[in-house]
Amino acid sequence: MIGSAPMPDAARALHHLLRLQVGVLCLLIVLSVPAFAHSSSSSYLTVVKDTDKLSVQWEIALRDLDYAIGLNPTGRITWGDLRARAPAIASYTLPRLRLDAGGGRCRPGPVTLLADERGGTGYAVLRFIARCPGQVHQVGIAYSLMFDLDPQHRALLDFIAGPSFHVAVLSPDRPRVALDADVGLGRTFFDFGRVGVDHILSGPDHLLFIAILLFPAMFRRVNAGAWLPVRRFFPAFLETTKILSAFTIAHAITVTAAVLGWVNVPSRLIEGAIALTIVATALDNIVPILPRRRWTIAFGFGLIHGMGFAAALGPLALPPLPLAVALLSFNLGVEAAQIAAASIVLPLGFALRNMHGYSAKFIPGASGLAGLVAIVWFMQRTLQIL
Repeated sequence: MIGSAPMPDAARALHHLLRLQVGVLCLLIVLSVPAFAHSSSSSYLTVVKDTDKLSVQWEIALRDLDYAIGLNPTGRITWGDLRARAPAIASYTLPRLRLDAGGGRCRPGPVTLLADERGGTGYAVLRFIARCPGQVHQVGIAYSLMFDLDPQHRALLDFIAGPSFHVAVLSPDRPRVALDADVGLGRTFFDFGRVGVDHILSGPDHLLFIAILLFPAMFRRVNAGAWLPVRRFFPAFLETTKILSAFTIAHAITVTAAVLGWVNVPSRLIEGAIALTIVATALDNIVPILPRRRWTIAFGFGLIHGMGFAAALGPLALPPLPLAVALLSFNLGVEAAQIAAASIVLPLGFALRNMHGYSAKFIPGASGLAGLVAIVWFMQRTLQIL
């Protein structure tokens, strides 16, 4: 009996790399599935400092409250549903926000419940006065709303102390902050840079789009539509950086426009459009349907993704300079996260580019799978079928 020849070490290493890349893709898609059941969200918390009290306005998406405590089984929430569930809303939310100042805990008074709309999404607005045991100099804020149900949930905090502003982002890995009246721009820059990084790394839709955009990065397309491997790594890496930078510039434009209130598109339409950008890019990896210059694709679709990024920021009630710092830092954080992801994925693609079946099977197969995920997401988010 003749045995098969042992696999050479180099081929074995490439085989393991391919399995690793497939595993990473499958993990990304698996991690995307929970987002179908409940899309990630943000709440908006404004705290205004007074002598011995804090004025609080807390805006929470109705879909978050419905997911947490149930407002209407049909999902069509009315003002009557909100008002009827006011005691349950207060019982659920208030224990998940702690304010400390003046030497002890600030106790919230009666809650006024209102309703508002942001980008086509309904919000419950809770307003109350929290009275503190002494004069307020420094404020400690501990936040835990939705963290047990949605680990991607973020709270955007505006702390106002006279002429001073402080902006912070509360998340499961940073649920507490301590604030005072003297606030520097460095803290704002750091906070929003971190939001930009987190939004890419915790956003399955944006990660999936970037992944399928980078699948063929180490190949060039010939006239018949086939992918041929590149010869050198560095020029392909520079081209990829140009693609990601075009994506960043585009979404920076729409993020800024949305935050300033110049553009207001319902979030359901944006979520559906983002899914369609994934479908179109995945299909283009299989059959060429989009422009050959990938940076033009990244720029055009980046304008759409920017509207999704804007939902992570909301309308920021900041003076011009802190607002400019926040927007710049957020976009730099997004760009840094994208380039970091490319620095990990591209060397794998370069090592595997000549492997049999990589361009003919892996790229179309992985792109097709990503496209199917995006179609399911589109139907669930937009058509409410699944």
